[in-house]
Amino acid sequence: MGIAMANGSGTTAGATCPYAMRGSAMLLIADAAGPFDTAIVQAGGRLIRRVPWSAAADTLPRIAGWPVLVIEAAGIADDRLDEILPVLAQFIVAAVAPAVVAITADQIDLVAGHLLGPDVRLLCAPTMDERVAALRAAAAPPLPTLHADLGRTVEEPARDGYRAEGPRPPLTRLNDRVAEIARLVSDLSRDVHQATGEIADRRPGYDAEPGAPAFTTSVRAQEVRRLIAIRQKRGVFFGQFGGEALFEDPAWEMLLDLYAAELEGTRVSVSSLCIAAGVAPTTALRWITKMTEMALFVRHPDPVDRRRAFMALSPRASEAMRGYMVAVRKM
Repeated sequence: MGIAMANGSGTTAGATCPYAMRGSAMLLIADAAGPFDTAIVQAGGRLIRRVPWSAAADTLPRIAGWPVLVIEAAGIADDRLDEILPVLAQFIVAAVAPAVVAITADQIDLVAGHLLGPDVRLLCAPTMDERVAALRAAAAPPLPTLHADLGRTVEEPARDGYRAEGPRPPLTRLNDRVAEIARLVSDLSRDVHQATGEIADRRPGYDAEPGAPAFTTSVRAQEVRRLIAIRQKRGVFFGQFGGEALFEDPAWEMLLDLYAAELEGTRVSVSSLCIAAGVAPTTALRWITKMTEMALFVRHPDPVDRRRAFMALSPRASEAMRGYMVAVRKM
């Protein structure tokens, strides 16, 4: 028997209790009642069914419609996650279903390796307020998508006839900030091309001979690491004022960290990049998702452990970082 999606005509087969047929339909993947049950109510959503992890693989293919997929991954064994997450990822893509996923810090690499994407909101050890806010955002119509190449916007249709009643300033600011960074990358890339033509290998050894010119187009990893260390020193001296947040710039911190890693020939996991961002993991994951969507970052699966993925700069972003580092030497 198929599972009918709630559309205002009645309750869903298999639900343990009737729910008011109002609000955005939400399908909860969880083994027991928990914080998301409360968050769904507070977000104005409509829980159509709670599906245990053991039944998710069989249930999801029979779901039709556009539910918000709500996933409680905290406390689920890695083996079970690794088995079911690909099914969830496939459902999200096929059903164009937004998803909200609660995870622990230890699960970042495993879950991000499968579910990192523009339709997924990853929440690391979230508070109730964070759960509610994420559910409301997932149920709302998507904001216009900003494209790095020409700054144009594309609006997608609203789901379930839902209309947003006002702007969501934090997410709007995130979009604007990433678009600004993307435009900077594009401008820097163009400048580097005009100045040097085709870019040489960005990972050569760098051993300057005595008397070498002061300015060179090569960049050493030590230069980037020194810049990172200088930025981190600000918190040492101003942390006593509770002023760490004054210097939060996760996008730039992650760009620097990935560029240093590229020059060193090392790989950076999603969890390591979250640490480098210097903000809460949920915030860092949101930035990573957005900057991947904007083609600043690229994700590579671990060839040894398929449960993990590595992040890297896109070729254009890498080229722009090199251009930036060379340019600031002359200032």
